[in-house]
Amino acid sequence: MSKEFNRREFVQTTAAAGVAACVTADAASAAESGPDVWVLKSEDKAKLMEKALEIINSQNGFAGARSLTLKVNAAWARTPEQGANTHPVLVDTFLAGCRKAGIEDIKMPEHPCDTADYAFTRSGIQDAAKKNGVEMIDLKTKQKSFRRVEIPSGKKLKNAEVASEFLDCDLLVNMPIAKHHGGATLTAAMKNWLGAVKDRGYWHRNDLHQCIADFASFIKSDWTIIDATRCMLDRGPKGPSRNMITPNLLIVSRDQVAADAFACSLFHDSIDAVLHIVNARDMGLGETDMAKMKIHRIDV
Repeated sequence: MSKEFNRREFVQTTAAAGVAACVTADAASAAESGPDVWVLKSEDKAKLMEKALEIINSQNGFAGARSLTLKVNAAWARTPEQGANTHPVLVDTFLAGCRKAGIEDIKMPEHPCDTADYAFTRSGIQDAAKKNGVEMIDLKTKQKSFRRVEIPSGKKLKNAEVASEFLDCDLLVNMPIAKHHGGATLTAAMKNWLGAVKDRGYWHRNDLHQCIADFASFIKSDWTIIDATRCMLDRGPKGPSRNMITPNLLIVSRDQVAADAFACSLFHDSIDAVLHIVNARDMGLGETDMAKMKIHRIDV
């Protein structure tokens, strides 16, 4: 039986302790119209994802879908325990759930930073994909996959070459890992889209934080599922980290900005520490005030 739990049971940083304040009547009223964010807690990663799938199905999340593209983080030649990539058990369980839901056309494209032969295999994600009859697509070698799109609301990023698999699907799911990042401060949902584009260097040279927010104004996943089961607090994005925490959480939402804002609370006092989340808020791309979210904390 699932049960509600207090966030103080799983927050493992002193900075985050102050976030667990009592919600006032006004804040509770504001949350009624805010986005749903499910925060699932368990040491069992398969059970975490099974609960996430249950939630998605309860929201008709897979209804009518014939094709699905899953954006994991499989950029680095690191083991699952090192926390540089999405955990393969989460990927395996999700793909199995998609197959059970009758989705036959599933694609998993990734533009890895390390060589795919090492990143996809050492992360364990390629084995999870193969187990479920899904082929991982190495965007380093599939250059014809990219096509240029305009970013109408972009301030620094006006256009981008995006892998077509992210554009031509019935359902788009973003499953990043939450971790420290030397350039972007934090990697979570919005930052994970760098693995969907051809020219990441442009973003890094032209205000990375603003480019992340700009691209988030263009691409919106149907579901965001953030892996916060184990998180690097330093030396990201590749690590190995000298300082790991194990919140054992999965953060699920339709609002990628809200999901990122909650993930940020595990690392920092305020979203002010992560400029691309601030930029996304200022552009009106999603909710960043946790008092205005409908947060469902569930101990799985």
